Amino acid sequence: MLLRNHGVFTIGAGARDAVKAAVMCEDVARTVHLSRQLGEPVLLPAADVEHLYDRYHNAYGQ
Repeated sequence: MLLRNHGVFTIGAGARDAVKAAVMCEDVARTVHLSRQLGEPVLLPAADVEHLYDRYHNAYGQ
């Protein structure tokens, strides 16, 4: 989670997982910040997000 004026707070099964979650959160925040410099980002439709989420968890890398 991002905390206003405080930065990132993450948890994980262990320290390595918590740090990985923090790095991923920071990467996403940076990407969103940069995309907003070019204008308001266009959001994906919810159905596409659900499809990609399912594909990532059930097909990707299998």
